[in-house]
Amino acid sequence: MGSGSSKRKDKSHLLETLKEHKDSIMCLALTDDSSLLVTGSYDTTACLWSTMSDATECLGILIGHTGRIVCVATSMTFVYTGSEDSTIKKWDICTSDCIFTYSGHVSQVNRIMCAGDFLFSTSYDKTAKVWLQQVNNASTQEEVLVRTFEGHTKAVYPIIFLPGQDTGGVNEEGLKINPSDLVITGSTDTTAKSWALDMGICLKTMQQHTGPVTCMDTGAQGKLLFTGSDDCTVRVWEVSSGRCLRELRGHNEAVTCLKAVQRMLYTGSHDSKVKCWLPESANCTRTFKISTNFGSVTAIQIYKGILFVGYTDDVARAFDAKSGSLKRVFQGHTDSVSCLAVWANKLYTGSSDGTLRVWDVSNISTETSSEESEDELNHHVELDFDLERYLGDDVDQNSKPDE
Repeated sequence: MGSGSSKRKDKSHLLETLKEHKDSIMCLALTDDSSLLVTGSYDTTACLWSTMSDATECLGILIGHTGRIVCVATSMTFVYTGSEDSTIKKWDICTSDCIFTYSGHVSQVNRIMCAGDFLFSTSYDKTAKVWLQQVNNASTQEEVLVRTFEGHTKAVYPIIFLPGQDTGGVNEEGLKINPSDLVITGSTDTTAKSWALDMGICLKTMQQHTGPVTCMDTGAQGKLLFTGSDDCTVRVWEVSSGRCLRELRGHNEAVTCLKAVQRMLYTGSHDSKVKCWLPESANCTRTFKISTNFGSVTAIQIYKGILFVGYTDDVARAFDAKSGSLKRVFQGHTDSVSCLAVWANKLYTGSSDGTLRVWDVSNISTETSSEESEDELNHHVELDFDLERYLGDDVDQNSKPDE
């Protein structure tokens, strides 16, 4: 199947422009082995793209949703897509066939995530749900629905699963759920909630934000929860107690995304800045700024010590995570960069312009300058704190994109 691509390699480092989608690309995910990339679009389809070949090929188009696709996830040889049509579909990667349609939400599905035997979803209908991944054409909705978490008063968006100590057994329902397995949800009702997966009950409600909770992540040990909000702040919570330990202030507008990398926390905002924090001390160690002030941050990713950032000014940029220097600028989209992933020296950017672009990121750590405007070339990030003695080698040199 053709990819609808135009290929070139020049000083902008653009390798390919892939035009299979007919509307905005809003989400993407790599498969477990990173051999395939899945993109979801407002055109109601998802596309499967090869990542191992020299030229990126469209290997399949997933057709079946009646509303825009807003989230995708992968597990083994399967793809899951969540849609504005209130359903989640499971697809076979090899055949592009729809295996099962999960129906239970009554409004748009906002986020989906795979972990263990389960599929997790959140929705505009104020609930989060847990489903069995193991399904077939004969499965019923009642059989595959494991839990419904009700308690939020507005739409639920980010969701995290924290596995507890593995007991090696099954619960009374015959499910592989450990007593300490936790699910955490964030909502536009300004709260985050932790839930016991085994009992299906809310354990803690974390409520000190004054705006919607837009994004979440956890520390390496799963003991700390980081939440970003429309109220311009990031909060650090103790998961076990639900207690707010710290408030990170510094952004001037809504926090749109965040990523914990070992002892560091990176946050992106509508104010066009990415900030790096030491969560244990609430110190902002560095602010990654661009010369324009109209590019909201849409996505961030750390890969081999490089911070990749997507913006609404139609551009993606790469910074050295340790020194803060601007290493490369990826310019070519005609609308916002909505999502990105990095793998095998290639950056994949999905955009509201409907295209997936593939960029060369090889040798990026050795470059001394970018190809952007003179303004940006001469711009230096703010150094708010002496980062060197704290960061050291903490940036994971082998980190992979979110799956």
